[in-house]
Amino acid sequence: MYIIGAMTVLQTIKDMLAEWNATHTERTKMQHAYLAVSLAGIVVAGLVGLLDYDASRAILRVCFGGLAIFGINAVVWALVFSLVCNKLPALKRARK
Repeated sequence: MYIIGAMTVLQTIKDMLAEWNATHTERTKMQHAYLAVSLAGIVVAGLVGLLDYDASRAILRVCFGGLAIFGINAVVWALVFSLVCNKLPALKRARK
């Protein structure tokens, strides 16, 4: 009974990841990765903080660096898209 439920959950996760892969660009996937790794690191830092305060502070510094990269990357891509990509002429289709 539990094996069937676990297989259903795994298949659902695979389907969700396949849909996510198909619907997002490489840039947004990278942004999601920065955010997910940083948030997971914050959770790990909280757990490590129960045992070693200094180590958790070091992990938090790395995680906040990742969040800073996430923010800077988002701003830069927004500027590039608004200032450069929208100004580029649309590609003309080849006439047959």
